[in-house]
Amino acid sequence: ELTTVRVQDPRVQNEGSWNSYVDYKIFLHTNSKAFTAKTSCVRRRYREFVWLRRQLQKNAGLV
Repeated sequence: ELTTVRVQDPRVQNEGSWNSYVDYKIFLHTNSKAFTAKTSCVRRRYREFVWLRRQLQKNAGLV
């Protein structure tokens, strides 16, 4: 099984001068039977990557 994840196309989103943030395009392609869709593309904020990293650190060895 193969899963490819690409993080690309950072964009600054402006919600007023104090509420700007960066989001990224996340592209996933897989042939794994664990996924219903073989491709997926979403945009995610940087803080979501921070959350994911913390979760992976907490659950090291399970993933």
